[in-house]
Amino acid sequence: MLDRFMDLRHFHYALASAEHGSFRRAAAALNVQQSTVSRGVRSLEHHVGAELFERGHAGIRPTSAGDRFLREATLGFDHLERAMQRVGVRRSECGDLTVGVSVPLTVLGDAFQQFRKEYGGVSVEIVESTTGGSSALIQQGKLDVAFVANSPADGPLRSLHLRDERMIVVLPTSHRLASARELVLEELRNDTIILSTRGLGPDIADHLTRRLEKSEVVPNFQSHGVGQFNLINMVAREFGVTIVAGPLPQAACEGVVFIPLAGSNVTPLYAIWMASNPNPALKGLLHILRKAARTGLAA
Repeated sequence: MLDRFMDLRHFHYALASAEHGSFRRAAAALNVQQSTVSRGVRSLEHHVGAELFERGHAGIRPTSAGDRFLREATLGFDHLERAMQRVGVRRSECGDLTVGVSVPLTVLGDAFQQFRKEYGGVSVEIVESTTGGSSALIQQGKLDVAFVANSPADGPLRSLHLRDERMIVVLPTSHRLASARELVLEELRNDTIILSTRGLGPDIADHLTRRLEKSEVVPNFQSHGVGQFNLINMVAREFGVTIVAGPLPQAACEGVVFIPLAGSNVTPLYAIWMASNPNPALKGLLHILRKAARTGLAA
C-alpha cells in the first residue's frame, strides 16, 4: 500500500514529465528546479516499487508499468482536483483577492470571467500599475497576483505565460498611412508616439526603443497619465499616434484606424505571484489560468 503521507507534488512532477518528455521541460513548466522534479519522480518510483520512466540522452518516456500507472493516476487526480476546488470555493466564500493589471482587462478574456463565476463570494480589488510596479507590490504583499507584459528575471516571483498579443498602431483617419493594411515601425520615424505612463505604456516604449535602435531611429515619445481609451481619443484629435496590444475596443472611436504592426512586434502576457502566498482564492485563479493557457480559454 502506498504511504498515505506521500507528497502529492511527486504525482504532479511525474505527470508533467510524461507530458513534456523531459525533467528539464517539466521543471520549466512547473517553475521549479530540474533536480526537484527528478528527485520527486525517484521518490515516487520508490513508493510505487517500479521504474516509471526510461531515461536516455534524448529525454524520458514512460515504461509500460509507468504508462499504466500514470493513466490511473490521471483519473484519480481529476477527481482530487475537483474535490479540492470545491473545498477551496467554500474556504474562499468570504475571502478577497487583490489583482494588479498592467494590461487591459479585456485581454484576460473568459478566464477571469470563469473565476468570477466559480468564486463569486470573493471580493476582488483591481489595481492598475506598470509591470515593474506590480512586481514590487507583489513582493511587498500588497497584491496577490498581477497580469503583466514581462516575465520576471531570477527571483522569488513565479510566472505563467498566458499568450502573446500582437501590437497595433492607432492612427488618425487623416494620417498619410491610414489606408495601409500593415505597418513597419520605421514608417513611424517622423510621428509623435503618445503612450501612457501607466499600464503597458512603459513596456511598449521599451520594446519600440530596442527594435528601432537597429535602424538608428530615435522614437519621439510623449507620455501622458491617461488610460488607453483616452489615448485613442487623443489620436482622433491628432495629438499623435499610439500603439496598443490586445483586443480592440468594441466601440472604436470615430476618427481613428487600427493597423497591425508587421514582424515580431508582440506583447507577451504573464501572470505573476509569490509561491509562498497561501490565499486559497489565488490558488483557484491559478488553476483556471493554467487550464486557460492550455486550452486557449484566455484568448
